[in-house]
Amino acid sequence: MNPLKFIFFAIILLAYIPLRAQLDTCLTGDGEYCVPSLKGVPVGKGFSIEYQRIPNIAITTSDKTGQFEDTKNTIKSITSIEARLKIPVIHRPYLTILTGLKYTIEEYHFENSISNPLYQNLEDKGLKSVGANLTIIKPSKSKHFWILNASADFNGDFDNKTSILNKYLKFSISPALGWKVNDHFSYAFGISYNYRFGKPLLLPVVAFNKNFNERWGVEAVLPVYIRSRYKYNDGLFWLNTIEIDGASYRLNQFTAPLSEYTDLYLHRSNVQLTSKLEKRIVGWLWIATEVGLRENLVLNLSNSNQIRKNVIFDTTMKPAALFNISLFLSPPKIP
Repeated sequence: MNPLKFIFFAIILLAYIPLRAQLDTCLTGDGEYCVPSLKGVPVGKGFSIEYQRIPNIAITTSDKTGQFEDTKNTIKSITSIEARLKIPVIHRPYLTILTGLKYTIEEYHFENSISNPLYQNLEDKGLKSVGANLTIIKPSKSKHFWILNASADFNGDFDNKTSILNKYLKFSISPALGWKVNDHFSYAFGISYNYRFGKPLLLPVVAFNKNFNERWGVEAVLPVYIRSRYKYNDGLFWLNTIEIDGASYRLNQFTAPLSEYTDLYLHRSNVQLTSKLEKRIVGWLWIATEVGLRENLVLNLSNSNQIRKNVIFDTTMKPAALFNISLFLSPPKIP
């Protein structure tokens, strides 16, 4: 299905759509609206800023054009900074609408950047992602709820002089229907159009959220991620996650000889295993620290928005450790 048609029909069918609300219980059977979220889940983030570093990654790059050479190198580090802001627009028992803004910049630093034109052009180049997202939660007067999560992002090496921003636009959309079984278990079924596998894909999605007891729980949106959680107290959470992470970047400022290509994209997809601690510092202010391992699935440069079409360089990377630290504000839940 054409992605634009998919978005159009998904929005028209808004009454049939899901995501997690920031409330506490599901009231059914007495005319009250269902509230999707569970008791005891980690706090929501109103504003967050995080820094991530992945050091010392062995990389092998294969030339698929016959114009260049195969090379081996070491990425001294991949660093990224991300800032997010969530803004409540409507908060009613029958409807919740949240909007959000995101800014991310990712940089590659090579041990020997001159050995390959891809490395030369990526060295210290800021690959940016700037976007907005929308979450709509529509509860019913029974045990089910509908959610729509949509986002639009500009991904690539654009700057304030770039005049073709539409070529950098990426979007994702995830509608779903959920059921709140009780205060400790919910599940949902839906579909998702996103770039987490490094290319646009339309996938079926199964989500669930389960508290086993007052401390342990698990949540998942399959095939995107699965996460266990441990609640030590209201101010300390331990989260362990397996997640697919990916992006597709439009590149329009590469130098020769890659400047001869007119439709360059860098496609990236990884699987990450991470462990995170979230700790309240004071009031609304929290800190989180995360360590983990990242395995590369895809990293290639192509002269196409399609991940396997007109590939110029196909790159593989060895597994590498990652480190992340973030600060975030968590306002109290709206009653």
